[in-house]
Amino acid sequence: MVGAVDPIPEKDRATAFPRRVDHTALRAVLNGSRSKFEVGDLPPPPRNRGRAAIEGQDSDDASPAADPQLTEAAALLELVLAPGDLDNIEPDQLSEGDFRFYAAVWEEGDNGKPVAFVSEYDPTNVLRKASHWFRFDGALRSTDPPDFTLDERADLVITTDEVATLNLLTFDRLFSDIRALLNNVPSNVVALRAALISMPMTDASAAAIEEVCGRLPSLARRLQNLAGSPAAAAVDANVLRAVLSKHGQRPGQFVKRGQLDIDASQVSVLLDVTEGRWYEADFTSEPRRAARWSRR
Repeated sequence: MVGAVDPIPEKDRATAFPRRVDHTALRAVLNGSRSKFEVGDLPPPPRNRGRAAIEGQDSDDASPAADPQLTEAAALLELVLAPGDLDNIEPDQLSEGDFRFYAAVWEEGDNGKPVAFVSEYDPTNVLRKASHWFRFDGALRSTDPPDFTLDERADLVITTDEVATLNLLTFDRLFSDIRALLNNVPSNVVALRAALISMPMTDASAAAIEEVCGRLPSLARRLQNLAGSPAAAAVDANVLRAVLSKHGQRPGQFVKRGQLDIDASQVSVLLDVTEGRWYEADFTSEPRRAARWSRR
């Protein structure tokens, strides 16, 4: 490491950093849902810089107003995992910049897929503070100033499938909106119960909805939207039974004694049905599910 005596032998320096992070990341992932979230729960990120936009392209399942909080998080992950799509920075731009975070990316480090180690550390900060530079080569020797320096730790490990959190404060600074969204799930469950004025639910159903939506940001957002939708007032036991039957479900597994009575495995189905995401193809009658929807 430039500017300090590095205790790691030369032959081990190339592997010491990823090995140290990998062990810590594994512990973080095993600690439970507070230490990771699934990348697949985020919406598709916007196109990277340099990719030509397709004029006039539209999609039947495109949301008219993609959630800005989740889309912003998805865009960040896309940038981190595709460094080749970013513009290069010259050394003089580095010295003039103010970088809150940096990422070291192995583009084929996760079974052929990229893995990024993100640190909340300004790699140019030391350049503005140090006046002398040394490298260790059996002894400290004077050397030229580096273009940047790297921290010895990582705060997040990002793959195409999940994010392992090694430092919760750093995660909150980068993804505070997602953390707030998940923290609001209990209050949104209360709001949903109030919004379903004609469809009471059991306490077990409310607990199941809170459990599932508390793990997945995408479902947490859908819960929030449903709780605030005027359409929730139109849902009653008879309407829900009819809709479930129409889509090949067994209403008796969802509505019992006039109440919504579901477990965790049925939460996503309930959200799909109440949002109208299930439909049949006009010409083939094939049952389909819309990943997102837009008003015609």
